[in-house]
Amino acid sequence: MEQNGADPTRLMPTRTLILYYAMFVMTIVIAVIGFVSGNTGDLILTIPIALILLKTIVTDKSFIHIPPMMVFLMMGTFLFAVCGKLASDGNTIGFIASVLTGMNLEIIGLISVYILMKSMPGVREEKRRMVLLISLSISMAIFVVMKMLQYYTSLVVDLVDSVYIDVMMEEMLGVILGGLIIGFFYNYTKNASIFRYTVDNFLENNSKTLGITDREVQDIENLILQGESDKLEFKSTIRTNLQTGEPDKRMEKAVLKTLVAFMNSEGGTLLIGVSDDGTVCGIDLDGFDNRDKLNLHFTNMISSSIGNEYLPYIKFKLVDFDEKRSVMRVVCARSRKPVFLKEGKAEIFFVRSGPSSVELAGMNLINYVKNRSLKGRKTVLEKVSE
Repeated sequence: MEQNGADPTRLMPTRTLILYYAMFVMTIVIAVIGFVSGNTGDLILTIPIALILLKTIVTDKSFIHIPPMMVFLMMGTFLFAVCGKLASDGNTIGFIASVLTGMNLEIIGLISVYILMKSMPGVREEKRRMVLLISLSISMAIFVVMKMLQYYTSLVVDLVDSVYIDVMMEEMLGVILGGLIIGFFYNYTKNASIFRYTVDNFLENNSKTLGITDREVQDIENLILQGESDKLEFKSTIRTNLQTGEPDKRMEKAVLKTLVAFMNSEGGTLLIGVSDDGTVCGIDLDGFDNRDKLNLHFTNMISSSIGNEYLPYIKFKLVDFDEKRSVMRVVCARSRKPVFLKEGKAEIFFVRSGPSSVELAGMNLINYVKNRSLKGRKTVLEKVSE
């Protein structure tokens, strides 16, 4: 909430609202320039954005919020397209604009896929190749709709250029190339800034509007009904001792121990903010200035006590149950190599045994790692023989 006399009913900070106003004006100006120059084909990248921005500014509450980076990418793409119409070497610039259009459309396609999957990125382990195939199909479908809009508009408005098959094929090639570029980065660098500030940001900001939050709450409630097991554990707090009300390193160790045990076993889910009996008490948000500080603290916990190399195996997200209670859902994947919890100079090995995390040392540790490696090789051989 903004201080210093800000409107308490607004959810967006004043600076963010001003930015949305500026982007709305810029979007309208670019759309007008594009229409006058006959570049109607890419207007679908600006007109819907302008309408959503306007609705967001007016309501400022429950409508869809588009991340500023997405708007800037789309406006930059449209400016390239307009310049291609006016420049002497318009073919080269026009092809670059098509590639950029494909990149924008692929991002929209990824967002659409994740909405259809009814989950946030990383909460469930999605099959990336399938995600890319569907998102590329969606982006190409949007492109075809854009060309249809341009074609039928040209029949009514003389200022708009018609659609010619040879030009459309060249543009389509650029769009496919742009989609493949985004697909490549998504497949190999999914946590890159371009996805954090577009796809993830869009889904995060609009999770309630799109109904994602309700589905996530339901998923967690279904997990709680299953009870703790070798792949599911509950923790009431991330670092606050509920008896003393003060930060306690033992609470953090209990969380980290569970993560290590999951990665050394078959993976699993940790729900922080849920007591042992399944009651949703809510994670201890009061001990942090804001949610970003909580997320940063959790990441630093993993980095310092487990290791940065294991961050890709751990995905986490805060899910709001109501205004006072939130649960952090942490999903751990099975690690290919042994994972240790660092305590000073010591390194401790944990595995799951039923609903508990058990420490292994000495010969027990050696035998476990050996059997685990043999099991992994056997699984690979079975897949090859099939």
